[in-house]
Amino acid sequence: MPRAEPSRRAAAPGSTQLGLFDWTEPVPAPIAAPAPEGTATSPPLQHYDDGIHHFDWTLHRAARRTLALRVDDRGVSLLAPRLASGASIVRFLQQHAAWVQRKLRQREQRQQALQAARIEWTDGGRIPYLGQHLTLRLRGATQLQWDEASCELHLPLPPDCSAQQVRDSVAAWLQRQALALFTARVAHFAARLGVNVTAVKLSAATTRWGSAKSDGSIRLHWRLLHFSPQLVDYVVAHEVAHLREMNHSPRFWAHVGSLYPQYQQARTQLRKSVLPPWG
Repeated sequence: MPRAEPSRRAAAPGSTQLGLFDWTEPVPAPIAAPAPEGTATSPPLQHYDDGIHHFDWTLHRAARRTLALRVDDRGVSLLAPRLASGASIVRFLQQHAAWVQRKLRQREQRQQALQAARIEWTDGGRIPYLGQHLTLRLRGATQLQWDEASCELHLPLPPDCSAQQVRDSVAAWLQRQALALFTARVAHFAARLGVNVTAVKLSAATTRWGSAKSDGSIRLHWRLLHFSPQLVDYVVAHEVAHLREMNHSPRFWAHVGSLYPQYQQARTQLRKSVLPPWG
């Protein structure tokens, strides 16, 4: 989710505790967006090669005090103060070349994993579902049917229907399944912790698996169903624990541990998990 450590900043009373995980990658130095240079021309692409590490990068000078590196979909960017010398920039690249190469390799591996996880929205397409893979069937069913024994989802759609129709039908079914499962698991953990839950709702947030509010409401991302029941339970336990502590203090993690003792392993596994592209 995605991957960075949960924020340890305490939430203000009555606020929303947007827990769990940012889906961003850490960097070795503080990062700020490059300041506009007054021109639409992109900085020239440069090449770094020390005989061991090699990569393309761009230099962005801005009104800042420190050097920093960013590795994202646009490639490798080095952010520098306007008056930073070329020698200091070269030294900084040399010091962090191994880190850059490692991040580029990780991004390439993740892109390969995302490509492998891509869903085919056709008859026979497979979707990760609670630790298994369900198979889509478009064979003229009169109504949607879930065959749990064979792990097949029979959709009331013709084989020649569009991918968008299949996606919409599957999403609607998954959301119904998610709400039922999340409601049951939230009730289970809330009873164990002795907290009151006022509502369980679905989320489609782009950067969070779940959130909890001091009014007792919890939101959980419906696409958690792509992961194992154990990971679902960890996320649920995490958000239920926020109803005791709206922060990530040691007391909060003690509550999480009381509900889900293997939370550290689950947190690591969740950060490494690949969410199938939904498109």
